[in-house]
Amino acid sequence: MTGAPADMLAMAQGVLDAQPFSTLVGARATRFTPDGVEVSLALRPDLTQHHGFAHGGLQATLADITLTFMGAAVLGPSVLTSEFKINFLRPAQGDTLIGRGTVLSAGKRQAVTRCDIYATQGGQEKLVATALGTIARADVP
Repeated sequence: MTGAPADMLAMAQGVLDAQPFSTLVGARATRFTPDGVEVSLALRPDLTQHHGFAHGGLQATLADITLTFMGAAVLGPSVLTSEFKINFLRPAQGDTLIGRGTVLSAGKRQAVTRCDIYATQGGQEKLVATALGTIARADVP
């Protein structure tokens, strides 16, 4: 995608704001460029599992959003997740989860993207999960 970074970021946040599930979890686009994407969300008690850690489904949601946004940054706005996998590295606890995306490979129709998820607490970040995904151009408006 092309455009000023502020315009691209506003477009990404507009996409999140239009998705009821993204608004439910409080996803916020904080960076959106062809070089990297960042999406964050506050880790609220209602988004944790029974031990108080971030629920795996929440982390998978953050990974899916970040991976897909990274694909959109290099392929254009009409994309869908074709597949992804996630590895949970340690329990995620803290105030905020941050997904940072990069592109590993991109062609004309698909991109392979990566998302590293960090949990922050007291200004410290810990890597808690990593995901790989295939993002494909889609014939959607």
